[in-house]
Amino acid sequence: MKSSVLSKLALLFVAAIISLGFLTGSTVIMNSPGGFNAGLTRAVGVSETTQGVLRLGSSSSCDSLDPAQSFNSWCAVVTRIYSRNLMAFAGAPGDRGLILTPDLVIAEPEFNSEKTIWSFTLRNDVFWSDGTPVTASDVKYSILRLFDDSLQSPISLETLCLFSSCTKGIPDYKGPYVDPTADLASIVVTDERNISFNLNRPYPEFSRLLAAPQFAPINQTRDVELRIAGLTYASNPASNGPFVLTVGEGEIQYSFLRNQNWTQESDGIRIPKVDSISWQVFADSDLTDQALLNGEIDLKINFGLGPTIRDEVLQDSAQRKLIDNPEMSFVNFLVINPQIAPLERVSCRKAIFYALDKADLQNIRGGSATAAVAHSMSPPTVLGFDNSYNPYPSGSDETGDIKRARESLADCGYPDGFQTNMTYVAIGIGKDIFLSVQKSLARVGIVVDPVEYANFAEYFSNGIGSPENLKSQSIGLAATGWGPDYSSALSYWAPIVDGRKIKTLANQNFAEINSDKINELLDALEVAETPAQAARLNKEIEVLVMGEASYLPYAVDRMVLYRPAQVTNVYVQIALGNQYDLVNVGIQRVTP
Repeated sequence: MKSSVLSKLALLFVAAIISLGFLTGSTVIMNSPGGFNAGLTRAVGVSETTQGVLRLGSSSSCDSLDPAQSFNSWCAVVTRIYSRNLMAFAGAPGDRGLILTPDLVIAEPEFNSEKTIWSFTLRNDVFWSDGTPVTASDVKYSILRLFDDSLQSPISLETLCLFSSCTKGIPDYKGPYVDPTADLASIVVTDERNISFNLNRPYPEFSRLLAAPQFAPINQTRDVELRIAGLTYASNPASNGPFVLTVGEGEIQYSFLRNQNWTQESDGIRIPKVDSISWQVFADSDLTDQALLNGEIDLKINFGLGPTIRDEVLQDSAQRKLIDNPEMSFVNFLVINPQIAPLERVSCRKAIFYALDKADLQNIRGGSATAAVAHSMSPPTVLGFDNSYNPYPSGSDETGDIKRARESLADCGYPDGFQTNMTYVAIGIGKDIFLSVQKSLARVGIVVDPVEYANFAEYFSNGIGSPENLKSQSIGLAATGWGPDYSSALSYWAPIVDGRKIKTLANQNFAEINSDKINELLDALEVAETPAQAARLNKEIEVLVMGEASYLPYAVDRMVLYRPAQVTNVYVQIALGNQYDLVNVGIQRVTP
């Protein structure tokens, strides 16, 4: 089991290219190219028939085909092909993709006023590919196994403590592999269609948690049989979705064939447009790109276009119409520590906001194709995100507003600037980020000296994760980033701005923000009953956080996705890693 912090550290930007594909002996019907970013707001292309083979390619396999084990965000759209959840994100583009929909259950759950008891009723028409029904026992077993250390699930210990008693943050229950006779009384199977969860604390977003790919139920019988044979569930996962996964050994490593025991009537989320799906894994991105250019595959599935061809495609007006450039959920920002003089003065903090050259930082992260300048702290993948909100403009070219920076310095009593220390991790572009900040702030007299860390583990535990360390080393600035779990505004804001969560070590509220009003809004967000309420509260929290001027967002990473003209019904599912929703993608071809 890994913490959510380490899961966020595993977010790496990878890329490759897709071009038009042609099947041997067939002709592609050229659908509307849709236009640049069309797939962010609507499904592009229309399939006249439901048939054919969708050919996928990637430069790596999923880290695990067992949904419970996968850390890779892009694998969520892969497991969605053959697995289902109690609740799931809608099969739709844009904000509609953030809406929860009953999947394996007949309706929204029932819950008590404290939101500690949640009850679900499974549909009576959902089956595994062998014809056996999906049962409440399968659901319970799937959650029990998340506790086993050998599974190494990314589900955090804090989340597992919803179900189990915990000692010093470690669950007392160890999972069915360690002790098959042990049980979790908090999960009650009334009968094979009804299950209740008695949580150890209120958790208003429990339905959203259950929509995470790692909470997809697995087939208990299959798992037990595989373990007896010395195999893992990932080697041959069962299917209750529209396709059955087969792991091969030839050129096509994975095949997805229709599940004869799945029916469209049972599933309002997945509306498959093809008969089958193939998935070929190439040795690297360049080979994947070449396969796309040669028409050997239809879609690249582990992130987007690579740097070798990305800029060329973006500059081609015809090709640009086939590109979607979604923003990811991870916000890169600087912590401006109000505990260190003179940064306890809000005008001194605002001076840094205005002086920062965000354009240079964007270039360090790969340019506009792979990084969008961020103006606010809210991630683009939660309800309530407002792209127009920009409380600290950085000038028309995003290089900084030097005049306003100097005015803020005068307001805070340091018209000639001041000195502060900045900490960062010297891995990848970490030092480049520091040097950029140092250079841009020097324009207004702010001198920035380095405090360097060699690895992320120490950085987040004893470095910026220790308020005492920040004070003892007089660290006024720190480079970091954050993203939400399961596209939840609450999971994004609570760790970094809830004053009641400040810790002495591994602290995530880096700026030690402790505002009664923000805490009250977080409590309200916990009990928000509608998406509209959650969106409004997200916005209110963001305005207050930006008013603190303690977190300075500068960039949100982007991907460059390519949708060939023969691919239909293609859109970006922003709740599932900002990838194309593969299970609903079609192919439009005719035989000459």
